[in-house]
Amino acid sequence: MLAPAPDRLHALLATAARVVPGLDGTIGEIGDGRAWSEARAGDIAPMVRHLGAHHPEAGAHYWSLRAWGLHIWQPVYLGVVGVHCCACTPDLSALSQRTEAGGIHGFRVAPHAPRVDTEDDGLRRVARQIAEGWTRLHAQWREVGPLPVKAAGRLLADCVLGALLCVQRERIDWDTPRMHALGQRWLEAIGLGGECGFLTFRDGGGTERLALARKGCCLHYRRADGEMCTTCPRQRVPERLARLAARDGP
Repeated sequence: MLAPAPDRLHALLATAARVVPGLDGTIGEIGDGRAWSEARAGDIAPMVRHLGAHHPEAGAHYWSLRAWGLHIWQPVYLGVVGVHCCACTPDLSALSQRTEAGGIHGFRVAPHAPRVDTEDDGLRRVARQIAEGWTRLHAQWREVGPLPVKAAGRLLADCVLGALLCVQRERIDWDTPRMHALGQRWLEAIGLGGECGFLTFRDGGGTERLALARKGCCLHYRRADGEMCTTCPRQRVPERLARLAARDGP
C-alpha cells in the first residue's frame, strides 16, 4: 500500500536504504548547502584534490572521474528506487550531499511529498531531472579537472543500469528481456542511449545473471592498488564473461 503523503518520503528513504546498502539519507532542509546538481567548482575541488593526494600515480583523469561517480550515484539510485519500488517520484532538486575526507557521506532531502506516479510517468520525470541535473553539474566540473563529456555520460549510464540491477533483486517479475528494455528506456529518456547495456552470463551454479556491459573505463586500474574491474571494457567480452562466471556471489 502506498504511504500517505506525510510519510511517503520516510518510506522512500527506508526502502532505498534496504534495497541499496550504503544509500543512507535523512530528511532536512538544504540550508547553506546546494542541491547535488547545483554544486560549484569550489564544492567539488576538495574531493578531487583529496584523491590526487592519495592516488597521485592514477592521474588527473582518474581523480576527476572518480569524484564524478561519487557525486552522481546517490541521486540516480534514489530516483530509480522511487520509481520502481515505491511508485513515486522524488524531487531530486531537494537532495544535497556533504563532502568530507574526499568522499560523499550520505545525503539529505528537503521535506516534500514525492509525487505518486505510474512507472512510465515516474521514469520520464526522474530521467528528465537527471538529464537536466548532470548537464548543469558537468559545466562546473570542467573548471576543476579533466572530465570529457563522453566519459561523464558513460559513467552516469553505468549508475542508472547499476541501480536497475539492485532493484531487480526486489522485482522478481523482471526477467532478462524486461531488464534490457528498461535499461534502454532509461538511457534514451536521459539522452544517453547506447552508452551502457547488460551482459548475460551464467554463474558457477548455472544461474543466468546480468552484469553491466560498460562502454567507458573508470580508470581504477591506474591506482597502485587497483586492477581492471570485472566488467572493464578494456577487456574483450569473452574475458569479461569468464571473470563474471568465476566470481563468488551474484
